[in-house]
Amino acid sequence: MSKKMLFYKAIIWQIVGIIWITLFSYMWFGNWNKSFLFSFIVMIVSIFVYVIYEIIWEKLLIYFGKK
Repeated sequence: MSKKMLFYKAIIWQIVGIIWITLFSYMWFGNWNKSFLFSFIVMIVSIFVYVIYEIIWEKLLIYFGKK
């Protein structure tokens, strides 16, 4: 999978996740503005963590596949 497609896949997954995070954080904060801000921050961090995870995973598969 190309890194570009991996990035798009991560974005789509985060859209699904942001809906749930927003709803649950609203129950926690009781304020839509705080919920959207919190969800946005979580989404941005999660996208990059996911991409880094996938890159490392792919490298591990290549490394252990050679043995």
